[in-house]
Amino acid sequence: MPFALDGFLILFGRLSGLFISAPILSSRMLPVRLKVLIIAMLAATLSYVVPLQDSIASINSPGLFIAALVVEFVVGFTIGFVCYVVLAAIQTAGQLMDMQMGFAIVNVVDPSSGTQIPLMGNLTQTIALMVYLGMNGHHYLIQALVQSYKVIPVMGLSTNHRMMDWMTEITVYMLIIAVKLAAPLVMAILTSDIAMGFIARTVPQMNVFIVGLPLKILLGLGALLVMFPIYIWVFSVLFERFFAYLDQIILVMGR
Repeated sequence: MPFALDGFLILFGRLSGLFISAPILSSRMLPVRLKVLIIAMLAATLSYVVPLQDSIASINSPGLFIAALVVEFVVGFTIGFVCYVVLAAIQTAGQLMDMQMGFAIVNVVDPSSGTQIPLMGNLTQTIALMVYLGMNGHHYLIQALVQSYKVIPVMGLSTNHRMMDWMTEITVYMLIIAVKLAAPLVMAILTSDIAMGFIARTVPQMNVFIVGLPLKILLGLGALLVMFPIYIWVFSVLFERFFAYLDQIILVMGR
């Protein structure tokens, strides 16, 4: 089979969208030239596997071809974004933990995104990325992108209300996940706050602020250490659930 430049460019567009939004693949720690090289190698390899000639045959003008590249980019970006929502929820849960533990003022720079994230958010996100890699989630995303051409051909994206409803539901679900993940630690620290309130009323001579701040940090770290095995299991369940959401969104985008 001869090499098809138009098929290569179409695949390059959808892969580019995936590499901008997907976890690990969108990391700033990967040099841009290396990303472009990986995308080009994947597109060149997949151009011999993914049948695109029938879909590209109807694109007979440069303007229509550019529009097809934009649509392909949007499809790839959406596929990667669905998986990124899980990491965003975990990072938000870490931020809620930091606010209760007294670490809200402490931020660290995330090298993968180049933004400042809370201390516990960085820890939980790192663990989630390890679980994601252990599940071969990045392989699943590339496989989902390849299989998406069976449902979403070139210029076959359907931006109907069902797709918007799915994206809205996933975004709302992200906030619910964040609150549920942070709930055990927040409740433990809230209990200590109530206890310190009673102590402040019964022993006014005690400086509750000086005693309470390190106590909250110690209690929060202890609760987080106890919850780590459960969090690892929850992270794997979340990724599996969102992979199922990804399959459904691909079906919705193709209708």
